[in-house]
Amino acid sequence: MQNSFLFNMQRIGVAFIIFSVYAVFSASWASTGSLMPLIKADLGLDNQKATLITSIVVVAKIFGASFTAFLIYKFGLKKGYFLGCLLMSSSVFLTFIESYLGILIIRFLMGLGSACALVCLVPITQQWFEKKSLHFMISINTNSNIVGYIIGILFAESISNYFGNWRYSLSFYAWINLVLIVLWIFIGKDQKMDEKQEKIDNKKEFLSAIKSRLTWGMIVFYMGPILFLNSIFTFLPTFYVEYAGFTKELAEIAKKEIPVLANVAIIFGPFIGIYFKRKGYSFKKMLLVGSLCMLVSGICMLFLKKWIMVEIFAVLSGLFFSLWWPFFFNLPSELKDTNPQRSAYIMSTFWTITFIILSLNLEIVSFSVDKTKSFTLGFTYMFILILVSAIASLFVLPKKDHFIEGGK
Repeated sequence: MQNSFLFNMQRIGVAFIIFSVYAVFSASWASTGSLMPLIKADLGLDNQKATLITSIVVVAKIFGASFTAFLIYKFGLKKGYFLGCLLMSSSVFLTFIESYLGILIIRFLMGLGSACALVCLVPITQQWFEKKSLHFMISINTNSNIVGYIIGILFAESISNYFGNWRYSLSFYAWINLVLIVLWIFIGKDQKMDEKQEKIDNKKEFLSAIKSRLTWGMIVFYMGPILFLNSIFTFLPTFYVEYAGFTKELAEIAKKEIPVLANVAIIFGPFIGIYFKRKGYSFKKMLLVGSLCMLVSGICMLFLKKWIMVEIFAVLSGLFFSLWWPFFFNLPSELKDTNPQRSAYIMSTFWTITFIILSLNLEIVSFSVDKTKSFTLGFTYMFILILVSAIASLFVLPKKDHFIEGGK
């Protein structure tokens, strides 16, 4: 009989690893924005080429999510997670690479690995935690990227100054990830089943996930919110500096403070959502209400002129953005007859299609800004997408009787 204390310590270790792996990656990813002037000067790059060092990670995530499904199908959850996340540590070689192409290749590999870490957050948590703590743990794990973004934004320049080189700064994060993945070898586990059964189950679960209304309902719903989240990092600094009509001093404050306020608030939103979940609120109602509140708050954050109101609605936008996370990201683990393999394939398909749509939507917004010399059309498109995707998802997502205890 397994020692209860030992098991609890082991799963705490698992929770720490899967949270930290994606948080450390996110810190590294966010750091490139703050370090961009140094990178540009060191490599002699223009803005487009320098931006590609960051954006190629998003492109890699498109392939990485599907690649994760293959790894789990072929090697199981433990080995698949290890092999995928190992790619994130490829940045340890940045200190030896001088060419721009070499740096892009390393960043692409890092993006592939990050998709594996993201896809596996839910199924690994589902594998280790029972129902009474599962919702709480998934909510914590989905915050890992936000925690990483904040760390990267706040400490990127300090870490770079300490090492005296931006390459060593980014490699520092990769070494941390490498240590975490090595620890995973000793702590992680796979479900116990014979090889023949595993192959049969994996094929069945993979096909089931691709055809699932839950998979496609999640994709439809998240099109709007993920564009909003990425706009906070991608477009808000430029918007406040060049288009919001603020004074130069206030614009410089806004471009840093507003994204940080929104992201700090995102950390706390899921814990408010857990309260409503325990009260038995319908997941479809929460998705719709959360989206509408996020839409209104986002509009106020962008277009109000009074600074204190901009700050207030930045916080509210973050809270409403993640308020529904305990309902949304828990859905794969709440399906009847669910298991970690099916959840992994659902999340793999979900993230693959979502990143493709996100890439297209970011280009649409960017194109509209270049053509109109304003963010009005692009942001209008974003807010319409939030509304339409929330309403459309209500008709695509399965009914509550497809979930354990009605999907509450």
